[in-house]
Amino acid sequence: MKGGKEHRVAFLPEVERVLKVADARMLATESLFDYLTDLLLSNHYFDDDIRLEGAYTEGGRLFIVTTQPYISGIHPDWPELRAGLARHQLRDPAPRSLGGNFIFDDELLGEVDVFDLHPNNVIQDASGWLNPIDAHFYFDDRIKRIAALQKLGLLAAKT
Repeated sequence: MKGGKEHRVAFLPEVERVLKVADARMLATESLFDYLTDLLLSNHYFDDDIRLEGAYTEGGRLFIVTTQPYISGIHPDWPELRAGLARHQLRDPAPRSLGGNFIFDDELLGEVDVFDLHPNNVIQDASGWLNPIDAHFYFDDRIKRIAALQKLGLLAAKT
Protein backbone atom coordinates (compact mmCIF):
# COMPACT_ATOMS: atom_id res chain seq x y z
CA MET A 1 0.00 0.00 0.00
CA LYS A 2 1.17 3.48 -0.75
CA GLY A 3 0.94 6.21 1.86
CA GLY A 4 0.90 9.94 1.35
CA LYS A 5 2.62 12.94 2.92
CA GLU A 6 0.81 12.47 6.24
CA HIS A 7 0.63 8.71 6.66
CA ARG A 8 2.58 5.52 6.35
CA VAL A 9 0.10 2.72 5.73
CA ALA A 10 -0.02 -1.07 5.91
CA PHE A 11 -2.72 -3.64 5.26
CA LEU A 12 -3.64 -5.93 8.17
CA PRO A 13 -5.21 -8.87 6.29
CA GLU A 14 -6.18 -10.85 9.40
CA VAL A 15 -8.59 -8.07 10.45
CA GLU A 16 -9.28 -6.48 7.00
CA ARG A 17 -8.11 -3.10 8.25
CA VAL A 18 -5.54 -0.54 7.20
CA LEU A 19 -3.02 0.65 9.77
CA LYS A 20 -2.09 4.32 9.38
CA VAL A 21 0.78 6.02 11.17
CA ALA A 22 0.63 9.81 10.95
CA ASP A 23 3.58 12.07 11.65
CA ALA A 24 2.01 14.90 13.68
CA ARG A 25 4.33 17.43 12.00
CA MET A 26 2.99 16.49 8.55
CA LEU A 27 -0.74 16.68 9.27
CA ALA A 28 -2.99 18.55 6.84
CA THR A 29 -4.72 20.22 9.79
CA GLU A 30 -3.89 23.23 11.92
CA SER A 31 -3.60 21.21 15.12
CA LEU A 32 -3.61 17.73 16.57
CA PHE A 33 -7.04 18.52 18.05
CA ASP A 34 -8.35 19.26 14.55
CA TYR A 35 -6.84 16.02 13.21
CA LEU A 36 -8.36 13.89 15.96
CA THR A 37 -11.78 15.54 15.72
CA ASP A 38 -11.66 15.12 11.93
CA LEU A 39 -11.58 11.38 12.63
CA LEU A 40 -14.79 11.74 14.69
CA LEU A 41 -16.41 13.79 11.94
CA SER A 42 -15.38 11.25 9.27
CA ASN A 43 -16.92 8.45 11.32
CA HIS A 44 -20.09 10.51 11.74
CA TYR A 45 -20.56 11.76 8.19
CA PHE A 46 -19.04 8.97 6.10
CA ASP A 47 -20.00 6.04 8.35
CA ASP A 48 -16.34 5.17 8.73
CA ASP A 49 -14.92 3.02 11.46
CA ILE A 50 -11.68 4.90 12.05
CA ARG A 51 -10.16 3.89 15.37
CA LEU A 52 -7.48 5.67 17.34
CA GLU A 53 -5.14 2.86 18.31
CA GLY A 54 -2.52 4.92 20.11
CA ALA A 55 0.45 7.23 19.77
CA TYR A 56 4.20 7.10 20.27
CA THR A 57 7.22 9.32 20.07
CA GLU A 58 10.37 8.62 18.13
CA GLY A 59 13.29 10.96 17.67
CA GLY A 60 11.40 13.73 19.44
CA ARG A 61 8.45 13.43 17.02
CA LEU A 62 4.87 12.42 17.79
CA PHE A 63 3.15 9.74 15.71
CA ILE A 64 -0.59 8.96 15.80
CA VAL A 65 -1.68 5.38 15.03
CA THR A 66 -5.15 4.69 13.61
CA THR A 67 -6.87 1.87 11.78
CA GLN A 68 -9.80 1.88 9.40
CA PRO A 69 -11.59 -0.75 7.31
CA TYR A 70 -9.86 -1.93 4.16
CA ILE A 71 -11.78 -0.95 1.03
CA SER A 72 -10.99 -2.78 -2.18
CA GLY A 73 -11.17 -0.52 -5.20
CA ILE A 74 -9.49 2.16 -7.25
CA HIS A 75 -8.71 5.83 -6.84
CA PRO A 76 -11.05 7.68 -9.21
CA ASP A 77 -9.84 10.34 -11.58
CA TRP A 78 -11.08 13.94 -11.10
CA PRO A 79 -14.23 13.71 -13.27
CA GLU A 80 -15.30 10.46 -11.56
CA LEU A 81 -14.47 11.93 -8.15
CA ARG A 82 -16.58 15.05 -8.72
CA ALA A 83 -19.51 13.06 -10.14
CA GLY A 84 -19.38 10.50 -7.33
CA LEU A 85 -19.15 13.11 -4.58
CA ALA A 86 -22.08 14.95 -6.18
CA ARG A 87 -24.08 11.73 -5.69
CA HIS A 88 -23.09 12.05 -2.00
CA GLN A 89 -24.57 15.59 -2.06
CA LEU A 90 -21.12 17.21 -1.90
CA ARG A 91 -20.74 20.35 -4.03
CA ASP A 92 -17.47 21.52 -5.52
CA PRO A 93 -17.28 25.30 -4.94
CA ALA A 94 -14.42 25.66 -7.44
CA PRO A 95 -15.03 23.12 -10.24
CA ARG A 96 -11.96 24.17 -12.23
CA SER A 97 -9.70 23.65 -9.23
CA LEU A 98 -7.98 20.41 -8.26
CA GLY A 99 -7.95 21.34 -4.57
CA GLY A 100 -10.29 18.66 -3.27
CA ASN A 101 -12.52 21.11 -1.37
CA PHE A 102 -16.22 20.30 -1.17
CA ILE A 103 -19.29 21.52 0.71
CA PHE A 104 -22.40 19.72 1.91
CA ASP A 105 -25.46 20.76 3.88
CA ASP A 106 -26.06 19.46 7.38
CA GLU A 107 -29.43 19.88 9.15
CA LEU A 108 -27.78 21.03 12.38
CA LEU A 109 -24.73 22.92 11.16
CA GLY A 110 -25.70 24.34 7.79
CA GLU A 111 -22.86 24.25 5.26
CA VAL A 112 -19.96 21.98 6.18
CA ASP A 113 -16.62 22.37 4.40
CA VAL A 114 -14.65 19.22 3.66
CA PHE A 115 -11.17 19.41 2.22
CA ASP A 116 -8.38 17.14 1.03
CA LEU A 117 -10.78 14.94 -0.98
CA HIS A 118 -8.47 14.49 -3.92
CA PRO A 119 -8.29 11.19 -5.86
CA ASN A 120 -5.66 9.61 -3.56
CA ASN A 121 -7.92 10.17 -0.54
CA VAL A 122 -11.00 8.52 -2.05
CA ILE A 123 -11.55 4.90 -3.07
CA GLN A 124 -14.21 3.83 -5.56
CA ASP A 125 -15.43 0.35 -4.64
CA ALA A 126 -16.80 -2.31 -7.01
CA SER A 127 -20.33 -0.88 -6.74
CA GLY A 128 -19.09 2.54 -7.86
CA TRP A 129 -19.57 4.09 -4.43
CA LEU A 130 -16.93 6.62 -3.39
CA ASN A 131 -15.39 6.16 0.03
CA PRO A 132 -13.40 9.07 1.49
CA ILE A 133 -10.44 7.61 3.39
CA ASP A 134 -8.75 10.79 4.61
CA ALA A 135 -11.19 13.69 4.88
CA HIS A 136 -10.64 16.89 6.81
CA PHE A 137 -13.19 19.47 7.89
CA TYR A 138 -12.79 23.23 8.00
CA PHE A 139 -14.15 25.51 10.72
CA ASP A 140 -13.27 29.19 11.12
CA ASP A 141 -11.78 28.60 14.56
CA ARG A 142 -11.60 26.14 17.44
CA ILE A 143 -14.68 27.61 19.17
CA LYS A 144 -16.81 26.93 16.07
CA ARG A 145 -15.34 23.43 15.72
CA ILE A 146 -16.15 22.61 19.35
CA ALA A 147 -19.68 24.04 18.98
CA ALA A 148 -20.24 21.89 15.89
CA LEU A 149 -18.97 18.76 17.62
CA GLN A 150 -21.28 19.47 20.57
CA LYS A 151 -24.32 20.04 18.31
CA LEU A 152 -23.63 16.72 16.61
CA GLY A 153 -23.31 14.95 19.97
CA LEU A 154 -19.67 14.04 19.28
CA LEU A 155 -18.24 16.09 22.16
CA ALA A 156 -19.85 16.61 25.53
CA ALA A 157 -20.38 20.18 26.66
CA LYS A 158 -18.50 21.30 29.76
CA THR A 159 -20.70 21.59 32.81
